[in-house]
Amino acid sequence: MLRDYQLNAIESIEKEFDNGGNRCLLQMPTGAGKTFVFCELAKRYFLTDIKKVLILVHRKELLKQAYNSLGERCFKIEGGIKKIPNNYDYYVGMVETVNRRIDKLPEFGLIIIDEAHIGNFNKLPFFDDEDIKIVGVSATPTSSNEIKLSEKYKDLIIPTSIKHLIENNYLVPSDTYAFEGENVKKAGFKVTRTGDYDIKQMSQFYEKTGMIDTVIDKYWKHIAGKKTMIFNTSIEHNIKVHEAFLNEGLNSYYVDSLMPKEERDNNIDKFINDDNGIMNNVGILTTGFDCPDVEAIILNRATKSLALYYQMIGRGSRIAENKEKFIILDLGNNAQEHGLFSQHVDWTYYFNHSEKKSDVDGVAPVKTCPQCGFITHISAKVCPSCAHVFPVKTAAERRQENLIKLSEESPLKINVNALINIGKLRGWNVYAYPFKIAEHLINYQKKHADIVDDEALLTLAQPYFEEWCKIIGKAKTQWNKDFFYNALKKVQIEKAGK
Repeated sequence: MLRDYQLNAIESIEKEFDNGGNRCLLQMPTGAGKTFVFCELAKRYFLTDIKKVLILVHRKELLKQAYNSLGERCFKIEGGIKKIPNNYDYYVGMVETVNRRIDKLPEFGLIIIDEAHIGNFNKLPFFDDEDIKIVGVSATPTSSNEIKLSEKYKDLIIPTSIKHLIENNYLVPSDTYAFEGENVKKAGFKVTRTGDYDIKQMSQFYEKTGMIDTVIDKYWKHIAGKKTMIFNTSIEHNIKVHEAFLNEGLNSYYVDSLMPKEERDNNIDKFINDDNGIMNNVGILTTGFDCPDVEAIILNRATKSLALYYQMIGRGSRIAENKEKFIILDLGNNAQEHGLFSQHVDWTYYFNHSEKKSDVDGVAPVKTCPQCGFITHISAKVCPSCAHVFPVKTAAERRQENLIKLSEESPLKINVNALINIGKLRGWNVYAYPFKIAEHLINYQKKHADIVDDEALLTLAQPYFEEWCKIIGKAKTQWNKDFFYNALKKVQIEKAGK
């Protein structure tokens, strides 16, 4: 039986079709039943339109799920198949396999693309045919390449949220612990052209004996005996962590992309059937892997990818018997980078921009307990995990804390570089820009007058003074600093008189 949000998702897509739409993307969190929804959508579409349906996936695990759900009227397009029959209702296949057999495919009325955020689906020719309806499905609708998803799909459908699913007992909540935060920050991982951290550099850091000892130590301290998935940085790192857990006498398993299929499947089966198992993996089990009784996730790496972050931690969110929550041990500053599991994410932004969100609502303000590492909201007076009492801040410290919260909830972002480019076109003098920047700052202060006093305003202005000097090629002399802050004062007086 369909859940309310699942039925809402299907009906919303069908409504788009009825209104003439033919390209839509469905966002549903990991564990919300995406496979069940798009298979049901396929059945309803064939029932009413009597046209064939093709479902595209990118992992063998996903291929098996979809095929099993659709039954005997479904044909599985696999490697080695030379002829594709025309007398089936549904077809499922991996993108590369299907792409090599384009000329052998029957005509389709509907194409469903699972994990639509993965860029390899863009190579298929179906998007050029306006007579074909296409539905993309993803828990994280942000493109993994330079093509925005909104360029491929016209509408984004969001029938539910992680918070709603937790409140209605369809997912379990999480507790998040963070460790080695300063060490990770100081490691200074480079960001590559892919937009994520350099794997080689990150692996060198995480393969250190001290970091592997940290993983073992935190396992024993927080999640001993719990069924655990660990996400490591590289194949070599994965094996080292696996061996470290074996040396502790624990039931550890591992999978990677170089492992033979039979061995990989065997290790996965052993883990699934082991109540105390520990599974180490590198990018294999981020999508299409369902093991509801996983109770703990260790992020033994850092990532700048919001999609990868949610795919990893989502593996622990499914409901299971006697499972009230799952625990995240974050060894990569990921929660501070992307937010806690249940917090709201503006997926519409990512659908339209496909880049790291830096100029709209930021992540919820959090802090780490110095006693146990538990991550909680910045306003908490006592740690929910170990009962540590957070010290009372002075008035000045509280004001700064509020500013941090405010800058994350409704951030002030002045694009100085864009402002100067516009000014060049209009022939502005370089000393006109501080007055424009000051207007933005004063407007921000007026909007948040309860916490942004004059002292706080000067703090907010400092990085913009530095950026202005850098862009126009001026030294940060006392004269330039006085000019900048005098401009701020003049604008403040002018605004106060209005």
